Amino acid sequence: MIDRCGRTIDYLRISVTDRCNLRCIYCMPENGVKLVERSQILREEEIIRISRVMAQLGITRIKLTGGEPLVHVRMPELVCQIKEIPGIKKVTLTTNGTLLKEQMKELAEAGLDAVNISLDTLDPGLYETITGADALDKVLGIISRADRLPIPVKVNAVSIDFDNWKDGKERDKNGWRAMAALAEQYPVDVRFIEMMPIGYGKQF
Repeated sequence: MIDRCGRTIDYLRISVTDRCNLRCIYCMPENGVKLVERSQILREEEIIRISRVMAQLGITRIKLTGGEPLVHVRMPELVCQIKEIPGIKKVTLTTNGTLLKEQMKELAEAGLDAVNISLDTLDPGLYETITGADALDKVLGIISRADRLPIPVKVNAVSIDFDNWKDGKERDKNGWRAMAALAEQYPVDVRFIEMMPIGYGKQF
């Protein structure tokens, strides 16, 4: 595909669900969000059909996102079907990592090429403040085993200053250094990404 500026487009992101098992403050308002009716969410066969059409138009790489894509009950099967489409060379996944340990083996066997794990802090208290869940150990557990995983791992951290957020607890001043240091400890790429202007992000 060539856009109107003459750029080659070969990459497509597909949101498989708007559901998530976390309530991160920068994407979920305090009063929640109105979820899309399940009948309006792309069905598996629709995702496959869209992927097939886009592959015919020149798309070679597809990233599966959410919400949290791993709450989708058939992610390995979906990955496998997309990888079988002629022209699709790479299928990756963005996840919060809390459900990854249980599904990693099946995802890798299905042909998943890489995974991006969203993680914004290594401080357990701040993690719970940001996400609404006590699940940092689960995420760090999968990152710490990156050298034994069959696919590459990237860590995405939202670039935001959480100093004195709701509970008045200040962020570790060396928090970003500690996050970047994950790339020294484990075979992962750490990337600091822009915060989207939704939820908490609307303030900026």
